[in-house]
Amino acid sequence: MTEGHSATADPAGMAIDPLAADRGYYRVGAATRRLVVVSNRVTSTGGAKPDSGGLAVAIRSALQESGGVWFGWSGEVAEDPTDEPGIAVDGPLTFATLGLSRRDYDEYYIGYANRVLWPLFHYRSELVEFSRRYLAGYLRVNQMFARKLAPMLWAQDLVWVHDYHLIPLGEELRKLGRTQPIGFFLHTPFPAAELFRVLPNHRDLVRSLCAYDLVGFQTQQDLDGFRDYLMRWARAEELGRGVWQAFGRTVRA
Repeated sequence: MTEGHSATADPAGMAIDPLAADRGYYRVGAATRRLVVVSNRVTSTGGAKPDSGGLAVAIRSALQESGGVWFGWSGEVAEDPTDEPGIAVDGPLTFATLGLSRRDYDEYYIGYANRVLWPLFHYRSELVEFSRRYLAGYLRVNQMFARKLAPMLWAQDLVWVHDYHLIPLGEELRKLGRTQPIGFFLHTPFPAAELFRVLPNHRDLVRSLCAYDLVGFQTQQDLDGFRDYLMRWARAEELGRGVWQAFGRTVRA
């Protein structure tokens, strides 16, 4: 993961918390960093089941090799979910999971993620069911995730956020003063700029993407759609070699 120009790099010699010195570290240049992966769903400590999503299986496999922290939704929906993340350890991997209230599940997950972003990103604009209530739930859950994750981060962590459910998460962590390198990968297509602009909050989502140091896409076409939006609608400055200046941030994609 490459650090963007706006991120504050920690000194390479900074001490690492000795309480977990055998878990979740690897070398990046002269620094030792812990990998923190954030995704919408986190599989159980018993292992990824055959019906788990491909993303969950891939993340678990990667973290079992490198160690680190996997943070996200437990998959549980409750009327009064616990306020603090549940913590479980499985070898080199630490799980930190949160439940969702019924309202959050309906508005964030079923509503904005699955009825707005998923169809739009798959070029099915006729299926989009945008509502301000869904958007409010989407932002509320991303803010909640950021508030719960931020105190868990160490100075030299690398944070890797996954997929359309969590586009605003990096920006919310920045608002909380977190300067660690944060990357994002989108596991769906990214729509052409003209289609993306049908969303009333299209500019806010792209600004959120620019809060990351590195944004990854599946295909060149997806990257081209992002670049087109930046250049035409965000008045970005292209710095070359996949780097842009936009919304007061430097982002690589």
